[in-house]
Amino acid sequence: MKKPLLAFLVKVIALASSFFASDISYGQVQGCKDSLANNYNASATVNDGSCTYNVTNYTPPVKVNQISNTLKETSGLQMADNFLWSFNDGGGAAAIFRIDTITGTILQTVNLSGKTNVDWEDIAFDGTNFFIGDFGNNSNGARTNLRIYKFPISAIPGYAANPIVNIPADQIQVINFKYSDQPVSPVATSSNNTKFDCEAMIVDGGIIHLFTKNWVDTNTTHYILNNITEPVNIATPVETLATGYLVTGADKAVGRETVALLGYQNSGFGSHFMHLLTDYSGGKYFNGNKRKLNLGTALELGQSEGIAFRNSTYGYISNEAFYTISQKLRFFDIGNFVSNNNQVLAINFSTIKAFQNKDDIQVEWSVGSDKNISHFIIQKSLDSRNFKQATSVSINGSDSYKWIDVNPSIGSNFYRVKGIEKNGQEKLSAVVVVKMVNNKSAIKVFENPVKNRIVQLKFENQEQGNYLVQLYNSNGQRVSSSTINHPAGSIMETVPLKAGIVKGVYQLKVSNGQNRTIQQIVVE
Repeated sequence: MKKPLLAFLVKVIALASSFFASDISYGQVQGCKDSLANNYNASATVNDGSCTYNVTNYTPPVKVNQISNTLKETSGLQMADNFLWSFNDGGGAAAIFRIDTITGTILQTVNLSGKTNVDWEDIAFDGTNFFIGDFGNNSNGARTNLRIYKFPISAIPGYAANPIVNIPADQIQVINFKYSDQPVSPVATSSNNTKFDCEAMIVDGGIIHLFTKNWVDTNTTHYILNNITEPVNIATPVETLATGYLVTGADKAVGRETVALLGYQNSGFGSHFMHLLTDYSGGKYFNGNKRKLNLGTALELGQSEGIAFRNSTYGYISNEAFYTISQKLRFFDIGNFVSNNNQVLAINFSTIKAFQNKDDIQVEWSVGSDKNISHFIIQKSLDSRNFKQATSVSINGSDSYKWIDVNPSIGSNFYRVKGIEKNGQEKLSAVVVVKMVNNKSAIKVFENPVKNRIVQLKFENQEQGNYLVQLYNSNGQRVSSSTINHPAGSIMETVPLKAGIVKGVYQLKVSNGQNRTIQQIVVE
């Protein structure tokens, strides 16, 4: 009797284990959802990050055999405004360069006035602003001036007429930060022997994401900086990935939930690798698929540190000049290495901007396609941290949208857009800010009651144009009409009253075709 009972219990335990391996509440099954993986589970509905892959060798072909000699130490790459941008490693000029991807020549030099290049390591772009990471820390791991420079791409004019540009210092925000798990007074180490070096950065969902270059454990820790509009930040660790190499660059694919990490081993022949991170969730990147590609050695790739996507699968890799290997630009296409399972986003914010429009603030944004989007939610904040819903915007089918905040606050107004897909998934845009000054426009009667039969109108911050001035009596009859040609700005305008207008109460209307002011006046 004991053996049948034991067999029964074994079956019960096995069934229980199978039952609890799935989500009881929703009936979901955890497993590998990537059809390209060795252990693909067609019935899995929740990716548990367990996918395994065959060893994959892939050497990115050469695109430009030699980039301009000005960029011998190209340390980061970024696509923006349909051009490729790069810069030199620490000690170089505090400048970024617009590159021709056909010839490798420099089309434009953009200098950051008043800034220095202590150890620039990566560049990112959120659709509105550039972010330059001056956070290289490998000399002794004890830098206390880790920072990121942020400035709008709109500050850069066209390259054809402006081959050299200087961005004014007041247009460049400095984001200082420190690692939350590093001592307040960092302990100096020997060269290339710290956990707190960093050469890789992306900006995603209004958050700066850093990926460290851990010389001690040969892994990378993902840190986040939430308040990117603030001058001081704390980098908070989120997760760690055992890469087996030093991470030197990162980028996110355009319109696709795919993040690529690039790096090399500081030993042997300097083997290079790329991690493709997909199907992740919960603000993390390492809990989904982690496919590793072997790219080749330093004998072929030099010292590659820059990586940038041009679209959802195609991109570029650059290397510093390394012994006999010149600085080159390579290209890659990961189309064969990532599946389309739940990867292509319906929401891809192409642009977002905000600007003052008279007394209001206008927010404009565009998406790659709004076909699978349910609606947008505009969020507003006065401190860059606590965002509240301002309004909801319906889909119009044009891919371009705008909203006007008619009640902005004096000072800084922060905005971001949340896109809601039809399947319930959400994505946040970058954060934009507009600083309002106390210069509200208005048209006011300067002296009321009106004396000497002359109406004096004070125009405050009004645009240029013709303004129609009409006067109505208490019976609603128009008794006077005239036109003022206002030159723009703030000025006093006068309107003489006709002889037939008697003492009494009137309604004065002033309009330029778009805005109208109605005031009650008393004629004495």
